Amino acid sequence: MNFDTLKRDSARSKDFILSETAYIAENMSVRGAGSVAEADAAEHAAKRMSDVGAKVTVQEFDVAPAAAFGWIGVTAVCMLLAYAAYFFVSMVSVALIIVAMVPFIVQGVMMSRAFDGAYIKRKSRNVTALLPCEGEVKHRVFFTAHLDAAHVFRPRMKGRMKFVIAVAALSLVGVAYLFAADIARWAYLGSVGTGLAADEWMIVGLVGIVFVPVWTAALFLIDGKTVSPGAGDDLSGCTVAMALMKALGESGEKLAHTEVGVILTGSEECGLRGSMAWCDEYADTYRDGKTLFVTLDTLRDADKLKVQNRDFNGMKKLDKDVVSLVSAAAAKVGAECGKGGGFGATDAASFAAVGLKAACVTALDPMSDAYHTELDHADSLDGELLEKCFLIALQTVEDLESAD
Repeated sequence: MNFDTLKRDSARSKDFILSETAYIAENMSVRGAGSVAEADAAEHAAKRMSDVGAKVTVQEFDVAPAAAFGWIGVTAVCMLLAYAAYFFVSMVSVALIIVAMVPFIVQGVMMSRAFDGAYIKRKSRNVTALLPCEGEVKHRVFFTAHLDAAHVFRPRMKGRMKFVIAVAALSLVGVAYLFAADIARWAYLGSVGTGLAADEWMIVGLVGIVFVPVWTAALFLIDGKTVSPGAGDDLSGCTVAMALMKALGESGEKLAHTEVGVILTGSEECGLRGSMAWCDEYADTYRDGKTLFVTLDTLRDADKLKVQNRDFNGMKKLDKDVVSLVSAAAAKVGAECGKGGGFGATDAASFAAVGLKAACVTALDPMSDAYHTELDHADSLDGELLEKCFLIALQTVEDLESAD
């Protein structure tokens, strides 16, 4: 494989990345989890990679799109009821707080599928493409990204992520305040804490009213009808991976001992459901020690480019060998690339959770006005950054191929 030629032709790959991203974002624009547009994008990507000689498999799976943020309504309403109950029965207020926190932790923090059965199901799709090598397979690398796009945050204003984070933080402060007030009043009253709040306990309760508008605002943070164009998050990762497959497939050569694959997941934005479904079906096949996973997610902000060594808001450790491999590839192509954890979660967390060797490349500024908003258009992407990410992926493949 003549990698030098592919590197010299990286401008062509950049043009492909930008044109494909614009085409999918414009023509398959409402790619919510389990939507028709998401299915169309999966079919389009599958054909693109099949046309360059990749073996393509499309996996269908059930998904409950509302499970990702459905807990917000339950949690917020229970907190509002808990606040009202404080003035009458402390035990009831505490019980409502506990009910509020269960879906927050299980669905929001842990992204568990435990409650998915309570929501309406749709069909989503994962696309897996693999380019075979000529000889014995000694290395295999999958580049992964997600095809679906997120529902946008409210309100539509500049710097809305600061507002979202403020609401989230103040909501948790309010939970702690009300819980402490309930426990103190319960201990004072005895029994089950029954009694109309009066005197200093009335004052404590009235102070807590400052959190009522915060919990109410939380109910409306997610626009359930409007989906982001998702050009940066994450068509950027999808098309970089597709460009790599195209460049290798059209080169007319096969790698000697390295298989290169692409996994484009659906339903990532509703709690990594696509990558979880992929792992359910295929993880045992690729838990062989020679298969690596490199997730490409939200390649938008060049000054934030990093190879993450932790995922899932820092709670999931990623594979140090894969992190080192990709970081070394970035250095070789001249990419200024940091390390560390990242905001939110990517599909790499799902792969790592089942024992697969994974790392993640992101270029994400969560405070950007484009993040999870209607402003995430293709015409605002950084072509030079996307070309650099393509070269990092290509260099990773070259380093694996030359490892022996």
